[in-house]
Amino acid sequence: MTGSSPRSGSSGGSPPGERPSFRRRLLMHIGPAVVLALAVLAFIAWGSAHLTVHRNATDVLTAEVSEMRADVDGQRTLDLSEYAWEEAHHRLAVDRVDPIFVQVFAPDGRLLRQSANIDSLSAPFPDRRLTVHPEGAWPSLHTFGAGGQSFYYRTRPLRSASGERMAFVQVARFVPEHRSLLWKFGAGLGGLWLLLSGGLLGLVAWAAGRVLRPLRSITEVARSVTSAELEERADLPPTADRETATLGRAFNALLDRIEEHVAALRAFTANAAHELQTPLTALQGHVELALRRERDPESYRETLRLLDRKLGGLVRTLRALLTLTRLDRDDSFERTPVDLPALAADEADAVQAAADKKGIDLEVDADEPVRAAGQPDLLRKAIRNLLDNALKYTRDGTVRVTVEQAADGRAQLVCTDTGPGMSEEERAAATERFYRGTEAGQMAEGSGLGLSLVHRIVEEHGGELRLDSAPGDGTRVTLLLPAPSADASAPAPAQAPDAE
Repeated sequence: MTGSSPRSGSSGGSPPGERPSFRRRLLMHIGPAVVLALAVLAFIAWGSAHLTVHRNATDVLTAEVSEMRADVDGQRTLDLSEYAWEEAHHRLAVDRVDPIFVQVFAPDGRLLRQSANIDSLSAPFPDRRLTVHPEGAWPSLHTFGAGGQSFYYRTRPLRSASGERMAFVQVARFVPEHRSLLWKFGAGLGGLWLLLSGGLLGLVAWAAGRVLRPLRSITEVARSVTSAELEERADLPPTADRETATLGRAFNALLDRIEEHVAALRAFTANAAHELQTPLTALQGHVELALRRERDPESYRETLRLLDRKLGGLVRTLRALLTLTRLDRDDSFERTPVDLPALAADEADAVQAAADKKGIDLEVDADEPVRAAGQPDLLRKAIRNLLDNALKYTRDGTVRVTVEQAADGRAQLVCTDTGPGMSEEERAAATERFYRGTEAGQMAEGSGLGLSLVHRIVEEHGGELRLDSAPGDGTRVTLLLPAPSADASAPAPAQAPDAE
């Protein structure tokens, strides 16, 4: 969510500066289109009815004209006697026979003959030829009035066999009551249009509400979640759409991950505080003891050496924490070909004095050229931590480091010691931060970050860490690292180790 949070369920007006709700935007965009589409359909229906009624009405007159033309076709001189003047609808002017009024005019406008039903009309009928209207694509009724009655008509020429115009036939009927019916039909369509428009807009509003209901749940959970209360989850009803359900599941999964990370952060903070508080308290005690009474210079030097050793452990712990924090935050470091045997040899030289002091044989078998794709400083930290751990928890015997090419092409570094080893439970938890086994905690001081840092570095390199250990049989730690690509540059030179 960015900007102000719109009230999803509201369909009313939005305050200034607030985005309109989804329901309102849907109605504003779809509503006019729905209403217009229904209006177009209603107009098409009314136009079709209008066309049908008028077409039927004009077809009657057109058929009568065609009948007259058929009777006079091929004549050299006009003879109207063949026409069916005696049919009932030409003799009578009553509605039950649907009267058709026929007149024939000479080219000069003289009335030549008319049907008998015209004489029976109470009002005078036009005795002149009316305007000849051309046929159009849209049928229209051309009307005239006589004695308070309305008639519609057609006037068409009659031609001889040679194509000469001999006369004009004029056919008329009473205007049917179709106009009032069309208006009633139009009014019915208008009412239906209003009803359907309202119904469809209501359906759109309902559908929007159905879509927004789980989104409201997600919004409410998002507003209520705090770092202290992360247990609440969005409720996803079974009727939720697939996209909304996908969003809800992704949101709940995000909350699950946040809860896990917050719990891990709390545990990490508590462990870090404990690990730092204990040595700091011890340091404070030594300082207070040294200041309590006058001592000889050698006692002060001994206290300072103790403080230096304790502070060195604290510095290493803090540096490990900083490295872990950097890896957790960003893994986008540059990877280059690294000469792994050279790194292993450098780090072995750096801890050789500690090995000699404890009487431990430190052996390095790294004669084979092996390259790994990675960041030299991080890999140096990993190797140093492996060696420190091995020397710290080995009372006597041998610590051996072997670098070789694994069968699958990856770079492999193996560190083996003759220490106390680990149980299956200890081995499973060994890479957790601040974890220290029972026997390991009694043998030497430490922060419990060594193997967790090694595991994190290897993980960020896309490699694999394997632990093989059993109580009394020592520990074998294997690092498997990806080899550089074929077009990679030359291996990075070994750099000076950190002051860690």
